[in-house]
Amino acid sequence: MSNTPLLAMALYAVALCVAALLLRLLPAGALPETGAKRFRAIDGLRGPLAYGVFIHHGVITWDYLHTGQWVAPDSRLAVHLGQSSVALFFMVTSFLFWTRILDSRSPMGRSRMDWAVFALSRAYRLYPVYLLAWIGAVLIALASTGFPPTVDALALVRSLIGWATFKTPPVNGMENAGQIVAYATWSLKYELLFYAALPGLAFLLHRSEGRATALASLAATVAVYAYFRGFSPAILACFSGGFAAAYWVRRPALAAFGRSAKGGALALAALAGTIAGFDTAYAPLPILGLGAVFLAVASGQSFGGLLAWRPVLWLGEISYGVYLLHGLVIWLALTGNAALPAAVRENGTLFAAALAGVGALVVLLASAIHLTVERPAMALGRRHAARLRAAPARSALDTADA
Repeated sequence: MSNTPLLAMALYAVALCVAALLLRLLPAGALPETGAKRFRAIDGLRGPLAYGVFIHHGVITWDYLHTGQWVAPDSRLAVHLGQSSVALFFMVTSFLFWTRILDSRSPMGRSRMDWAVFALSRAYRLYPVYLLAWIGAVLIALASTGFPPTVDALALVRSLIGWATFKTPPVNGMENAGQIVAYATWSLKYELLFYAALPGLAFLLHRSEGRATALASLAATVAVYAYFRGFSPAILACFSGGFAAAYWVRRPALAAFGRSAKGGALALAALAGTIAGFDTAYAPLPILGLGAVFLAVASGQSFGGLLAWRPVLWLGEISYGVYLLHGLVIWLALTGNAALPAAVRENGTLFAAALAGVGALVVLLASAIHLTVERPAMALGRRHAARLRAAPARSALDTADA
């Protein structure tokens, strides 16, 4: 597609219009109020990032329909809508959880993090929506290859287990089954590795965890690394931006600069330079540029209120569903067995219009899943975590009564 900037602006406009309409139709409390301890600009950032990944895969789909190859697009903007968005997502992850560790330290330097509750909350956050993507992808793959298995039972079970654990192996002989989810699940293994390593990092950098916790973290990190393999050091380096921001925002003068007009201008210049100057986000200089952007956003820079606009915040609320489920919608509507008219396949303007419709469906689907699955699952996770926290207190009270 020849005019990626115009396409991106049009697709973002459609997404924001759909989000604005939904906020008019949904109850007043559908978009939670931002509490004092939350980072409003980061909440707003998530939506454009997740939708950027959708646009990235939409451009790849155009190329795939003409070449049969699922490869990175020629447009640098399209590349960065995917890669830079994921890099910034990793910065969000490391920033939020490292900030939590720094905030939880006692005066003696020890962390008060409850790691069992942390693991539980991550499971409730990641898996319910992923389970829907997994089921949808497997069913589509089986339907595409014929429901009677064409492989032996053991191979089918292995592929199902692989999909259940964030891999995308072939399903029933369908080698490109991962394309059904636009291969977007690859980033989840990096998230899992980060979660596994987090207690160990707290021990190494601040001695804020005990040795037993650090050793358990090391064992979990090795297990995740051995199971998935193929981790890129350049991609892992993206998490460093979040660590840096966690310390940056603790210095009032630096945070104030990040929020200022000058800080915003420097952030936008760094973003423009990264997109215009580099073919990939996964290299030292682009990561530095994206890190500068993230320092500003973590400081509260909303770029003239854009990241605090309610439709943008709603896209942030549903960002995980947008990220995981957009591939399914693209596959069903544009690739797979979709019989697109030849005119749509050959005409970039018509394909862009079709992609806008797909984007609207992605926002609607992610919104429905957020309200009916994701948000109830997180509430259930909080109740389960509360019971887990209360268990030691009940045990101590029972012991005292005895």
